[in-house]
Amino acid sequence: MQWQRLYESCVLERSLERLNKLVFQAEDAMYLRSRELSNESNISAEVQALRRAAKGLLEIKIQKLGWPDPARVKSSKPETNRR
Repeated sequence: MQWQRLYESCVLERSLERLNKLVFQAEDAMYLRSRELSNESNISAEVQALRRAAKGLLEIKIQKLGWPDPARVKSSKPETNRR
């Protein structure tokens, strides 16, 4: 499966420039595969693998590429009903 090869490449890649490109390619492939799987039955193992890989890509983006951690970013929405 293409998304798995791309994810594994992300895990092993040392070049930040190449890693950035690979992350986007892996995310695209994972999205397309998840869309394909939405129409199939008996897909739980691959869906679980996609979820684990998505979490892994998020960690790669945060740890290796310096992206902000969405769990730690404060909301930029203005507060309403404030007097």
